[in-house]
Amino acid sequence: MGEPVTGVHPAVARILRRRGITAPGEVEEFLSVKPTKTYDPFLLCNMREGVDFILSAIEAKKRICVYGDYDVDGIASAALLVRALRRIADDVSWYIPSRFSEGYGLNKEALSNIAEMGGQVVITVDCGSVSAEEVLFGRSLGLELLVTDHHNIEGRAADCLIINPKREGESYPFTGLAGCGVAFKLAQALQRRFSLPKELLNESLDLVGLATIADIVPLVDENRTLAKYGLRELNRTRRKGLRRLIEKLSLADRTIKAEHVAFIIAPHINAAGRMGEARDVVELLLTDDDAVIERVTDELLVHNSRRKRVQEEVFAVCDEMAARIFANGAPIGVINAGDAHEGITGIVAGKLKEKHNKPVIILTNGIGDSAGAYLKGTGRSVAGVDMYDLLQRCEDMFEKFGGHAMACGFLMDAAHETRFRETLTRGMNALLAGAPDLLTRSAPDPDAEIAPGDITNEFLEQLNALEPFGNGNPAPLLLMRGQSVSDLMRLGERGQVLKFSVSGVQCVLFNRVDAYYDALASGKPVSLFGYPIPDNYRGRERIQFRVEHVT
Repeated sequence: MGEPVTGVHPAVARILRRRGITAPGEVEEFLSVKPTKTYDPFLLCNMREGVDFILSAIEAKKRICVYGDYDVDGIASAALLVRALRRIADDVSWYIPSRFSEGYGLNKEALSNIAEMGGQVVITVDCGSVSAEEVLFGRSLGLELLVTDHHNIEGRAADCLIINPKREGESYPFTGLAGCGVAFKLAQALQRRFSLPKELLNESLDLVGLATIADIVPLVDENRTLAKYGLRELNRTRRKGLRRLIEKLSLADRTIKAEHVAFIIAPHINAAGRMGEARDVVELLLTDDDAVIERVTDELLVHNSRRKRVQEEVFAVCDEMAARIFANGAPIGVINAGDAHEGITGIVAGKLKEKHNKPVIILTNGIGDSAGAYLKGTGRSVAGVDMYDLLQRCEDMFEKFGGHAMACGFLMDAAHETRFRETLTRGMNALLAGAPDLLTRSAPDPDAEIAPGDITNEFLEQLNALEPFGNGNPAPLLLMRGQSVSDLMRLGERGQVLKFSVSGVQCVLFNRVDAYYDALASGKPVSLFGYPIPDNYRGRERIQFRVEHVT
C-alpha cells in the first residue's frame, strides 16, 4: 500500500497512490516546481567517446552536419544540437529528409548529397541506430558518423558510435528519453567538456520540453523534470521564431501547458513535414531574421489548415471502409486508401482505432519501378495489442519496417497485400482466442471520487501540481456520482458542444455529444467522469468540469 500521503486533498492523495507515488521524498519530487531528478550525461554508454569524436572533428576543422527527422522531436533535436555545436565549431549545417521522397531515418541519397556538399562528419539525432547499411555506405563516401537516438534497436545495429539509452548493455538509469532528450544530454556533456556557459543549456530547455511532450514519451522520471523545466522555458522563450509562432497561435497571453504543446504547437510544426518539407523549421528555431520568421510561421499555419482539411476528407473515406471491414467481423482494420496523402494517414489511423477500439493499418500507394508497385503502411494499435510484435509475423514481406507496440510504419510490395491481410487476421484471432475481451471497451476507471463542493481553486491548484499530463501521467479521471443536470444547452455550429450545470458547477462536454445527450436530458441522476479546468471566458474566472464520460 505504501506510506500515506499527507498535506493534500484526499482525492489528490489517492491519485498519487494509484501512480505509485507514496514515499514522502517521491511525493515532494513529483509535486515540486523545481524537480531534481536528472542524471549525469556521462553515464550514457559512448558519451565520453562521442564527445572525443566531436572534439577531434573540431580540431581537424571538419565540416559537421546534424541529420534529423521531419517530426517535432527530430526538428527540435537538430536545432538544439546545431546551436550547441556552433558555440565550439566553425562549420555546422543540418539536414532533414523529406517524408515523401526519402522517408524516415538515414538514407543513402541524403548521405551522398551531404558528401557532395563538402560534409565530412554526420551526427544523427532521433534516428540512425539500425541504419547499418546506410552507415556503411556513408563510410564508403569518406563520412564519419556518430548516432544519437532513442528508438528500440532490433536486428543489426549501425557499426559506429551510438548514444542511445535503449542500446544493449546500457546502464543509464532511465531509458525513456525522447530524441531531443538524448541530444540535450550530449549538449550537457559538451558544455562540461568545453566549459560553455550553463545558459546555453537553460535556453535549450524550451526545445526539450516541446519535443518530450510532442513525441509522447513517458512523462515520468527524468522526462518529468525535463518537461517541467521545458514548459517554464517555453513560456518565456527567447527564441524569436518560436515566440512568433506562439503569438500567431494566440497563446502569447496564456500559460502554455502540455496540452497546448500536444494539440496546438506540435501539430503546426509537424504539419511542415506532413504537407511539405520540414527543413525550414530548423531555421525558424535558430534564426533572428524577421523576414524568415514571418515566412516560415505563415507557411506553418497554411500547412496545418491544409492538413486538417485533407485529414477530414481522408478520414471520411477511410471510416466508411473501416465500418464495412469491422461489420464483417474483422478483428483488425487494413484499409487501402490508394492515393490518399500519406502525411496524414498516421493521424487518421489513430482516430479510427479510437473510434472502433481495434488496431488499424492504412495502406497508400508508394513508389513504383520495373519490378512493380509498392505500398506504404502506417498503423496504430490499442492497449493490449503489440503492433510491432503482430507485424513481425509479416517481416518477410517488408522492404522497410519499424515501430513499437502502439505504432508502426513499413514499405511492402503490393503483391503481398492479400497475404498481409490474412496473416494479420490470423494473428489477431490467435490473440483473441486467449483473451476474448481484448477489444472490449472497459468501463471508465476513475482515479478518485469527488463531490461538486470539492471543486475549488485550492483543489485545482493541487491537481495542477500533478502536471504535466501525457503518456505515463495522464490527466486524472474524477467521478461525480448521482448528479442532477440543469441548464442543458447545445453550443457550436453543429451543436457539437454541451454545457450544463450540476449543483452549481458548470460542466462542458466535447466528445460523444449525441451518445450522451439523452441521458443528460432525461432528468434522471447521472454519474459524470472528467476533470476540472479553469475557464476565463470574457474575463470571468471560474472552474469548469470537463466531462469525458456519462453513465
